[in-house]
Amino acid sequence: MRDVETVEQMVQQTAETGRMNGTLNRLLTSGLRLDLVNGRFGSLAWVVLNVVGVLVLAGAALLSYHGVWGVTAGDVVMLSAFLTTLTNSTTTLAGLAPVITKGLESVRSVGEVLQAPELEDNEGKAELTALRGAVTFEQVDYAYGTDGRTAVRDFTLDVAPGETVALVGASGAGKSTVLNLVIGFIRPTSGRLLLDGADMNALDLRTYRRFLSVVPQESVLVDGTIRENVAYGMDDADEETVRAALRPALVRLLHGRTTFVVAHRLSTVQGADRIVVMGDGRVEEIGTHEELLHRGGVYAALHSGQIA
Repeated sequence: MRDVETVEQMVQQTAETGRMNGTLNRLLTSGLRLDLVNGRFGSLAWVVLNVVGVLVLAGAALLSYHGVWGVTAGDVVMLSAFLTTLTNSTTTLAGLAPVITKGLESVRSVGEVLQAPELEDNEGKAELTALRGAVTFEQVDYAYGTDGRTAVRDFTLDVAPGETVALVGASGAGKSTVLNLVIGFIRPTSGRLLLDGADMNALDLRTYRRFLSVVPQESVLVDGTIRENVAYGMDDADEETVRAALRPALVRLLHGRTTFVVAHRLSTVQGADRIVVMGDGRVEEIGTHEELLHRGGVYAALHSGQIA
């Protein structure tokens, strides 16, 4: 489940649904085999217990018949009733064990579904066939529903097509929340987010994400080899295509593309067109690296702290 966001970013829902169907079919086959094993185990346990019971009763009857150890006919009848109860109880418990295990797992799975956020609704919304890359935040607020904490407050920013904007600030300043808003994983609690002048709420985000590329902090997108990660979403990619994708430097890839960069090391964002300094979900400063240093504000303090 941890790769759901990656799948949405790469618009690979159809491919991953096919993979998931294959996994579910294998799970179904394994479940049927497990049920067969459980059935055989229960039957074998019932047969063994009854055979043992018959042998014990036969032995007790012989002892009673010959008067050995003072075993009476009443003792044999009592032993028969005891063995019957023991056999039935043991067989029932053996049959309930897998049922209880499945029940607990089902309760956990249902709980996960009930607690999951609502599915993204894209039906009937405008599809994007082209994207220049203009992004506009208009007094955007976002509060997490779990605790009501406001992660972004009155966030206003106009990003031109092809511009590189770096988001910096202390942990918890709201940088990742802004990125999630841009990708469309979350929607503003208030305010508007515009893409090329169109309200994001009116767009089919599946078509929008075809124009997105996301480089996460983690070096691996999905479980698998490096080649599988590089070629993810490109089923027809050959070896040369994969190698060619690895050659370009990051700076070349960013040229002409609207880019949002979240960084903790300020040295990595000095070349950005604009740097947005965030604090407590708000914009505290905006400018280039040189402009912010010259102002001597929050960015300059952060920069001095990292140099020291």
